[in-house]
Amino acid sequence: MSKKVISAADEAKINFAFDNATELLKNQKARGERIELNILRGDTPTFMEYPLAAKPEDLKGVDAAIVGIPFEGLTIQTPSIMAPPTCGRPEPGSVYWRMGADVGLDNIRKYSIYYSVKHNRGYFPEIDKEMVMEDYIQVRDYGDVPYTPDDIEGNLERAEKRVAEVVAAGAMPIIFGGDHTVPTPTLRAILKPREKKAGLIVFDSHMDLSCEPKNWASTEWNQVLELGKISPDNFVVIGIRGVRNSIFEKNVAKELGHRVITIDEMKDRGIKDVMDEAIRIATDGTDGIYMSLDIDVMDPSQVVSQKAPEFWGMTMDEMFHAVRRISREKVIGLDINEYTPDYDVNGMGAQFCARIAAEFLGGLALRKRDGLK
Repeated sequence: MSKKVISAADEAKINFAFDNATELLKNQKARGERIELNILRGDTPTFMEYPLAAKPEDLKGVDAAIVGIPFEGLTIQTPSIMAPPTCGRPEPGSVYWRMGADVGLDNIRKYSIYYSVKHNRGYFPEIDKEMVMEDYIQVRDYGDVPYTPDDIEGNLERAEKRVAEVVAAGAMPIIFGGDHTVPTPTLRAILKPREKKAGLIVFDSHMDLSCEPKNWASTEWNQVLELGKISPDNFVVIGIRGVRNSIFEKNVAKELGHRVITIDEMKDRGIKDVMDEAIRIATDGTDGIYMSLDIDVMDPSQVVSQKAPEFWGMTMDEMFHAVRRISREKVIGLDINEYTPDYDVNGMGAQFCARIAAEFLGGLALRKRDGLK
């Protein structure tokens, strides 16, 4: 550090000038100093207007970081044909073949403005009547992973590297997809350095237990389980329904023996009872829970912006009860995926995704306030 060469009187004068100007402005009718917007790019703000982390060093001391993985691999064109990501996109309003999960991240960030920390520093009275989130946690938006449709492997490698930087900083990754391939690179980054087992709770209408073709939104659990850090005994999937679960997946699920809770079982038992069981399974002998949310677990009447809508899904009441329960546990990561803006109405799907993430930040703040790790 260079030595100051001005006099102590000059230094005091400089300090007083700025401090006094700030104090005087409180009673003067004039604009304050301009504040730089927290902008990710263009007119897209950072998530909840948290500060942007432009490089790994910016993650120092951070508790959670938002990462966008705008990945979309193979998509289902017809019940028997899949289209590669380089294929031309379907026309707006396409009934069965839907794309667009790779272009929804800006929308989620824009609608996160409803939960901006500029409102009140993260005070959600329904989460806790006294707690202000910014008193306990630091959050950064770590931007989006570069995406090239014709480079599937490269996209996933870049995603794993970006998430690994968050993990190395000691922060919890909150991932916005992209399609349901995003848990693959995310959990590789989270689980590789861990020495203990993790629990996995998935909300989805599909089992996603295919193994071919690789790297699409139905083979992620095959690849994640191969990492050897999650036991089928600690794996729960909630909300399964519809005819798009294959016979192959049925056979895999039977052999794995992991807990598969169909939508009818959840409705019959009630979400409170189901979540008691899910938490018990996911925390049994593990060191943290990872949650994956495919928004097609929701009933389309509640969240319309889905790639694979299926009626008789979860309601808002059910989902937010589940989120409140999981977010109070030790969470090691979260992904929210399959949001498709072409099918959204008034941005409500984007706002739903943003609110889910905000709930997990609230749970993280509560745990820090209460001294829980």
